[in-house]
Amino acid sequence: MSFLISRRPIFNQSGATDMYELLYKFTSKKNPDGDIALLTEEDVTEAKDYLKNNMNTVFDGRIAYIRFTPFLLDNNFNELFLKERLIIEVSAEMLAEPSTLQKCMKLKRLGYRIALSDILYNPENPELFNFADVIRFSIGKDPDDIALTVKKCHERGKTAMAENVETQEEFELARELDIDYISGQFFSRPVLETKRSGGPMIKTFLQILALLYSPEPNIEYISAVISTDPVLTIKLLKVINQLCADKGNTVSTVHQALVMLGIDRLKEWIYLVGLQRLNRNTPTEILCLALFRARFCERISRNSGGGVGSRSNELYLMGLISIVTGSKDDEALSKALDDLPVSDEIKKGITGDGIFSDIFHLACSYENGEWDKVFMYAVSCNINLDVLAIEYTNALTFVRKYGKFGN
Repeated sequence: MSFLISRRPIFNQSGATDMYELLYKFTSKKNPDGDIALLTEEDVTEAKDYLKNNMNTVFDGRIAYIRFTPFLLDNNFNELFLKERLIIEVSAEMLAEPSTLQKCMKLKRLGYRIALSDILYNPENPELFNFADVIRFSIGKDPDDIALTVKKCHERGKTAMAENVETQEEFELARELDIDYISGQFFSRPVLETKRSGGPMIKTFLQILALLYSPEPNIEYISAVISTDPVLTIKLLKVINQLCADKGNTVSTVHQALVMLGIDRLKEWIYLVGLQRLNRNTPTEILCLALFRARFCERISRNSGGGVGSRSNELYLMGLISIVTGSKDDEALSKALDDLPVSDEIKKGITGDGIFSDIFHLACSYENGEWDKVFMYAVSCNINLDVLAIEYTNALTFVRKYGKFGN
């Protein structure tokens, strides 16, 4: 059986990640739709073992936020977590069932926090509001209703959380409304504007990329360009000396640093540092997402075989730059990609066409817990769901190791 899991960051008002929401799906060859009624006791044990074994990797020391179904409640999935490290979300419809309400009341007595989804404060029916420790609602609700809900939350020691925050403007609105926690896909929206007539850093960034992706990259030329930018120089020397600290050597020149780093890792570093430099408000989470998607695309391609299996390095790069150039606006995306010296296959993969596109869509669907799409693209990529689950956690492990590479 497969227990597919993914995570979604939940941010505090400063934009730091305080929690990860668990997205999950039970599935198997005999039960591809994840019908709960068909799950066996062995399936439940396997799912619990998988979650327990990968908990540190998935949640990375942060609080786990999980939408519990009656099935998870009945099978005591909460026991896998310390009560201080878990928030259990339930729906108002679930609490209408007396047995479910009793279970949630017991969990509260044990010290677990209960979140209620998709509700706002209602003075005519305050019981549900009073029961919950966390109130979660869509940012698309009426701002006045949201403001009243947040006020009542803070008066009564509760936490207010907004979801479906899709744009930077909505994120700023959530902060203005004093909402405690914010979730949504706004953090993976465009964060880098690649302009043909940009400032010095943009020109340096694109010049280095052009040199890196020339048929025969020349370390001498690349080091000369980097050396014209003091911030890039300092950052490069810092990261190299951190990586080589155990060898007892001090690297003091850009050329020496590039030789030790190598072209492939230099490409990765330049993208991440460029991302930070061109938008200083970029959350750390987006750098982690860039690394994750790059690694996940690479590993998926290696497991899928065929023509793309031998081009995993290009798939890695595709995943990495998709965050830098990510956009829902086709015209803006096309213009951003035009400025990047990468292959047409990579560009087409990001825009949803060509031989790399199914790999890209599979990775993005898995990130977002869009399981129906995951199943569809897994078939087209000829990759087993069990392998996907393993490679997902492997990619997260990679991020934990190298997630501060661009800092």
